[in-house]
Amino acid sequence: MPEPIQKSEDLAAEAEGGRSERTPWLVWGGMHIIVGALVAVVLAIAFTAYLLA
Repeated sequence: MPEPIQKSEDLAAEAEGGRSERTPWLVWGGMHIIVGALVAVVLAIAFTAYLLA
């Protein structure tokens, strides 16, 4: 079983190459993680501001 860090490096290299069938899915997955994190931060700030107001 490959190490998680090695596996993520392999997936990043595959996405950068752009020749795999999985490349669009890898990019979309990465985007969803980033957008989800940003939404969570914005919601946390909004909820905190609401409670302090």
